[in-house]
Amino acid sequence: MIFFGKVVDINDTKKLGRAKVKVYDLHDNIETKDLSWSMALMPANTPAQFGHGQSVNLQIGTLVVGIFLDSAQQEFLIQGSLPTKTDGVEDNNVRVRGEADPNAGEPAGGYQPVSGYQPVYPYNNVMETESGHVKEYDDTPSHERIMERHMSGTQYEIIANGSKNETIVRDNYRLVVGHDTLEVYGDVRIIVSGHADIAVGGNLTTSVTGNIAADAFGDITLKTNDTTKRVVLDANVLVKGNLTVNETTTTSAQSSSRTPVLLDGHDHDETHSPITQTGIPN
Repeated sequence: MIFFGKVVDINDTKKLGRAKVKVYDLHDNIETKDLSWSMALMPANTPAQFGHGQSVNLQIGTLVVGIFLDSAQQEFLIQGSLPTKTDGVEDNNVRVRGEADPNAGEPAGGYQPVSGYQPVYPYNNVMETESGHVKEYDDTPSHERIMERHMSGTQYEIIANGSKNETIVRDNYRLVVGHDTLEVYGDVRIIVSGHADIAVGGNLTTSVTGNIAADAFGDITLKTNDTTKRVVLDANVLVKGNLTVNETTTTSAQSSSRTPVLLDGHDHDETHSPITQTGIPN
C-alpha cells in the first residue's frame, strides 16, 4: 500500500539525504522531533556510493509518496515526489510550462544576440535549485536549446543552429596548463571598454594577408628595452606628418655608387635626384 505525506525536516544529522515525512492520516498528531528519518529511493542511474551520482534534493513542504518497510509503520521509504500546487503556486517550473522567460528583462550587451528561449510544454526538461541555479535541456521542435545559469545571471545558452551565447556578469578567468588554439573560420570582433594588456613570454608573430591599421587618440610607441636590438621596417615607409629623431640616425647606401648619409648632420638628398642638399630638409 502506498502513502502520501509532506516533508517537514531535511537537516539529517548523518547527512545521508534522509528526510522526516508526516504521512497523511498517520502522523497528524505526531511532532516533527518524534518522527523517524526516511530514506529516499534513488533512480538506477545513480550509483549512490562513494559520493558518486546525484544527491537527494527534497525541500521542506515537498509532497512525497512512499511505502512503509515494517508492519509497525515506523520505517517510511520515500519513492518519489509529486509536483502539484504549493500555497496556490504551480510547482512545475515556469520554463517547463512554456511561460514567458523569467530573465528576459536583464541587461544585454550591445552586440549580444537574443535568446533562443521558445519552449513548448512538455518538451523542456528543467532542473532548478532553491537559490535559482538552472539547467535546461529543451527538446522543443525547431527550438532545441541547452542553457545553464548561475543564480547571479552568469550563463551560457546553445540554440537550435548550434550558436552559443555566453554572459558573465562579473570577472572571467581561464587557466590553460597546456597549449591553447582558437580557430575561427569567420570574422572576430573584440570590444574592450577599459584597458587591454597582452604579455608574451616568448615571440609574438602576426601574419596578415590584408592591411594592418592602428588608430589611436594618444601616442603609439614601439620600443625595445635591449639597446643592441632594433625596430626593423622592412618595406617602403610613407610619413604623412612630421618626423622627429632624438638620437643619431644614419641611412644605409642603396648601391655601391652612393654613400651613407648622416641625417643628424643635415646632409640629405632628394629621392631620384643627383643634387645633394645641406641644411634643414625642404
